[in-house]
Amino acid sequence: MSKKCPGMDVKERIQEKATELFMRFGVKSITMDEIASQLGVSKKTIYQYFADKEELVQSMIDRKLQASREECMRVVGSGENAIHEEFLNQDNFLEHLRTLNPVAIHDMEKFHPEAFKKVNCHRHTFMRGIVEKNLQKGIAEGLYRPEIRIDILSRARVDAIHLNLHADFYSEVSFSLADLQQELFIHYLYGIASPEGNKLIHRYLKERQQKPVVPVTPPIGQTGS
Repeated sequence: MSKKCPGMDVKERIQEKATELFMRFGVKSITMDEIASQLGVSKKTIYQYFADKEELVQSMIDRKLQASREECMRVVGSGENAIHEEFLNQDNFLEHLRTLNPVAIHDMEKFHPEAFKKVNCHRHTFMRGIVEKNLQKGIAEGLYRPEIRIDILSRARVDAIHLNLHADFYSEVSFSLADLQQELFIHYLYGIASPEGNKLIHRYLKERQQKPVVPVTPPIGQTGS
């Protein structure tokens, strides 16, 4: 059962528990009855705050995207340089993958298209803008190659992340989603880095290799239990 947190109202508890369940097991498999049971409240209580499951999914997406925007802006303001910002964003992304079952992405795309439109809009506007600014900053700092095409690479970067969360991709591979995203991230950085940037990439990778290894996700295609 969900435990009450000080200062958290009923609506927030519903949103938090629904998000936890949707991200872990997928959206389609989780019913309003299950959410109510996990919270220890009646389904009628949930319907006092959310008209239906669609509204609850929309609310979840709004909260997740707002948290993403806030975290990205925090990283932009705290990074040592453009490459460091990318590593910090990647750390946050891998942390997010700890609680994400890719089935949730597939379910939203197939059964909740309006909510999924918000995800796509966030990807094509905010996230692409963040990548563009990072590329511009890295060029100005001499850490990225000056001849790279920002317009092409910014789109390729955000689209690659989404593509590899798609059901058609992850259903037939055995390596973890985290390993996949990390490998693509490193490949991306080395592809845009200048010789000076390469030195920083080596440094940040070495620092992270010295940290304890914590499993992030099960092999792609396996669902939470």
